[in-house]
Amino acid sequence: LAQGSFASVFTPQVPAMKLSVAFPLAAAYNQDTALEYAKLAGAAYCSDSALEAWSCGDKCSADVKSVKICKGDTTKSFVGVWDGTCVVSFEGTSNVQSFVTDLEFWKSSTSWDVCDGCKVHSGFLKEYKSMQSCVKQSLADLGCPSGSSIKTTGHSLGAAIDGIAMMDLHSAGWKIAESYNFGMPRTGNENFATEFNKLFSSIFYRVTHHRDPVVQVPPPALIVNWHFTHVEPEVFYKSKVSSGFQQCAENRDKKCSAQYWDIAIDLLSLGDHLDYMGVDTSFFGCKKGAEDGELGEVPMMLMV
Repeated sequence: LAQGSFASVFTPQVPAMKLSVAFPLAAAYNQDTALEYAKLAGAAYCSDSALEAWSCGDKCSADVKSVKICKGDTTKSFVGVWDGTCVVSFEGTSNVQSFVTDLEFWKSSTSWDVCDGCKVHSGFLKEYKSMQSCVKQSLADLGCPSGSSIKTTGHSLGAAIDGIAMMDLHSAGWKIAESYNFGMPRTGNENFATEFNKLFSSIFYRVTHHRDPVVQVPPPALIVNWHFTHVEPEVFYKSKVSSGFQQCAENRDKKCSAQYWDIAIDLLSLGDHLDYMGVDTSFFGCKKGAEDGELGEVPMMLMV
């Protein structure tokens, strides 16, 4: 699909569908902790050399050591040691408008044997598998082999990959101690979301920001019901961080981001996707990236 074609798209509003599966109550959401994770998620967009030296500006303010880079087909992740615990951060996509448009139409799911009846977006799973072995080996190399407690994060496509990684790493023996991610698209079907919520809802937060269009894709229904379903709980910021947040524990709760269901209109608010907790969750704000020449061409749609 050509960029810009979204303007003529009719995105139907579908009835809210709630998952009525009980899961453990999450630990208290911590806004200061969310800010630290937002920086780690944003840092994943910075150059390899800046990450390995842990010198990427404000996004590298946390005490992270021994960073290892894992290259995927189109993105990357980094693994490091943060305050004595291994952390994995997954990079998102740089061309947000194209990403949203593609996900609005091309909703390809594939079965995944991590749980009974689980299906996930085939593109997300493929990207995770392209760095899966590197992530696991890097964790082991940093003293966090299977059986260790780890933390994870990601933004945009990286948030979807984070969700898949959490399920995979858990099944391989790692213990997910905590995860905050940002601007996460719908990643899998109802079975995937139910299993994810059962395993992680007490240590996980899906943070959303106002009219961020990425959290609205893939749509749960267009021509047929594809059953893409968000994982929970959600922490929704309608405005700046200082204005407070709303927490939601049920799928498509209209008190949170589900109130903004019109993707064509939401695409006018790409800035909401590129700013989480006041952090540049993109390659903007990477202090040394441009000097290293590793950022590539800045998409024009991000320059307007």
